[in-house]
Amino acid sequence: MKKTLLTLSALGLVLVLGGCKSARDMTTVTEQPTATASPSASPNITTVLPSTTNALDGMEDMGGMNGTDGVLPDATMIPESTGVTSMDRARRVIEQIEEELERLSEVDDAQVVIAGNKAAVGLEFDDQYKAGLDDRLRGIVKDRISSVISGISTVAITTDEGIMDAIESLGERLETMSDMNALQSDLDAIIKKINGVSA
Repeated sequence: MKKTLLTLSALGLVLVLGGCKSARDMTTVTEQPTATASPSASPNITTVLPSTTNALDGMEDMGGMNGTDGVLPDATMIPESTGVTSMDRARRVIEQIEEELERLSEVDDAQVVIAGNKAAVGLEFDDQYKAGLDDRLRGIVKDRISSVISGISTVAITTDEGIMDAIESLGERLETMSDMNALQSDLDAIIKKINGVSA
């Protein structure tokens, strides 16, 4: 009697589960339960397996977490972590930012130094670009930096040749520097010069 009730209970559970899920969320049932008048030694219990082909289907209603907005982010879309805290990261990020800025049609050469949450950028414009360092270009530079690394709160930009030479010189010294505090101190001095020139 108990085995018959167990078989009927399992059948009821399968029917309830089957009624709650849509066809795309469940695979087909491999075995149908059989209700018999006499108990059997091994009752047939149906196993329902979730579909693995559409694992992210139906997640649109979960606050936009559909696999592209936070559940499974695309690694190529994620910028470096907030700020620069090591010399190795500084070297790598500086090179990436300079490449990004030199892709701009307005820019012929870019020199960058970055440490902590601050960056100094020196730009030399293409001969055909006449608009100078305007708000539009400042916004583009900040966007390009943000595409490589997040959390940079201070971006000082200059076209002054002397300051650009100082940025380039500090960038070259990065190969032999090992102290982030020294880099940060030298960068702060350059940023003060940029702010003094643009003031």
